[in-house]
Amino acid sequence: MAAPPDIPADFSALRPERHVALAVSGGSDSTALMRLAADWARTNHPGLKLSVLTIDHGLRPEAAAEAARVGQWAAGLGLPHHVLHWTEQPKPTTGLQARARDARYGLMADWCRGHGATALLTAHTLDDQAETVLMRLARTMSPDSLAGIRQFGVWDGLPLLRPLLRAKRQALRGWLARLGQPWIDDPSNEDDRFERVRARRSLAALGPETAARLAALADRAAAAAALLERAARRWIAFYLQEHETGICHLALDRFQRLPETLQERILGIVIERYGGGRKAPDAEELRRIARWAAIGEGPVRCTLGGALLGRRKSGFWVTREAARIEATPRIVPDTGKLLWDKRFLVEAAPGAQVAPTASRKLPPSPGVPVYALRACPWVEQPPGVPPPRSRFLRLTTHGRAIYPKAVLGNTSAPAYVIGQSEI
Repeated sequence: MAAPPDIPADFSALRPERHVALAVSGGSDSTALMRLAADWARTNHPGLKLSVLTIDHGLRPEAAAEAARVGQWAAGLGLPHHVLHWTEQPKPTTGLQARARDARYGLMADWCRGHGATALLTAHTLDDQAETVLMRLARTMSPDSLAGIRQFGVWDGLPLLRPLLRAKRQALRGWLARLGQPWIDDPSNEDDRFERVRARRSLAALGPETAARLAALADRAAAAAALLERAARRWIAFYLQEHETGICHLALDRFQRLPETLQERILGIVIERYGGGRKAPDAEELRRIARWAAIGEGPVRCTLGGALLGRRKSGFWVTREAARIEATPRIVPDTGKLLWDKRFLVEAAPGAQVAPTASRKLPPSPGVPVYALRACPWVEQPPGVPPPRSRFLRLTTHGRAIYPKAVLGNTSAPAYVIGQSEI
């Protein structure tokens, strides 16, 4: 039975896929997702394999029986079902919902990678979106945060799809009731200890139109965030000066002329990249560091998000915080190429060891602080093989690449070899 018009389910992103997984707890939203996805695939993509995943968090004795019920419903639709167990002991006593969510996504992402599923579908609805925005309004003004739940996301490299993000929970429940399809009510959804439960009750008290307005606010915030991102990356492409040793410089006069929100976005992008590919710092941290960079007061150097920032008269530079790099050497695989610290592409003999340069003595490089050199890769490989090469994966795509041979290991090659960048 196809979805009625009041359920705007969008599965069009699945057309190029061959195998995807569905996160199904047995609640009304995820049960509806399972049925809607099965109906859509049967009509529009018969070759698509759908696998149903249920997490047993080990928090309630009823969980095993509930997972078995989901398995029965999945079997009735001709879908394979798999129960994944959160085995961590003891369970956390604080931040339980966040820790359980991380464990849940981690388990499902691992399963997908191990079984060839190229995406994970979750059953977030318009109501979930409204609850998320309401909670974030209490503590942030960031467009990224107020954009709430995105229709397309990523967890540890696995694409996440949310085809029910514009559907209302009550419409899904009405449709399931008409089908005679039961669902499972989780008692934790009534526990006032959890912020989301309190937000849900607040929304109910504010009236039926509030959820739709908050979801619309999320759409507008997402559009504003996307526009800000494009403007920031365009500025970076024109004005960010990058050196192949993994340091960049931002001119103070150009940076000071920008609106504060754009300054913060630029710094977020730069810090995420130069901090080793970690998630960008939160809005308040970026606001503080943007003031530090633009006003020129406070310490000469500071750290944030795995990046090290230093001020000069003409501007400020950003590089990697060497102490935050994993000290254990990485081994170059048989391909002869290794992505090191998510910043450098190292080409060396298979079996070579790559570690931070750290305290090794290096020849000085004009304009490059020693802190940046310490965060470069140092390669140890057998004698008699071609010298190693390194390419810093820059934010900008123009210019020439400099391969600092002396930084890469104790080789007799020239200090620098200049060649065209492939990025």
